[in-house]
Amino acid sequence: MKQAQMWTYIFVMFLTLQQCSACRWLGRYRMVSADSLNLLREMGGQYTEDIKVPFPGTLYNLIGDAKVEDQVKFLVLTLDHIIKLMDGSGHMNSVQWKPKTVEYFLKDLHRQSSELKECVAQYQKPSHKESYEKRIKRHFRTLKRILKKEKYSAHAWEQIRRAVRTHLQRMDIIANNTKSLLKV
Repeated sequence: MKQAQMWTYIFVMFLTLQQCSACRWLGRYRMVSADSLNLLREMGGQYTEDIKVPFPGTLYNLIGDAKVEDQVKFLVLTLDHIIKLMDGSGHMNSVQWKPKTVEYFLKDLHRQSSELKECVAQYQKPSHKESYEKRIKRHFRTLKRILKKEKYSAHAWEQIRRAVRTHLQRMDIIANNTKSLLKV
């Protein structure tokens, strides 16, 4: 083997191993995600079924067909929006959620986000914002408006909790799909 070919081979192996180690965490995502869903349920008890919440289902359908790196970026972006929305401890006075459970829930989300950010770091940054970034930001702005409009009432927080549950469930499907595409 020529020296140039050998270096090329070593470089390709290095990149492959780097990708595998960075995204290996996707193999554990389902377990941590299930823990987040359990904490979310424990925070407020049973979900009321009569609450209607806006949800970007078509966006999730589109992301399911996107490139792997876009799927992982979408997971990180959505987790960060959920964290920002749920970290409204100053506005949660009206809701009877268990504060320690909320804290553990947010720690779980932070862990998922930071682990996935390591995976995202290997991808090139696009020169423009992807359409899913704008759409998910708009959706979370709508959820924030619900809270403000209803003056951070217990009912408004239950709407948010229900929306977050749906997000986490759909994100779990995307992560599982991404994991199988990466064969982690």
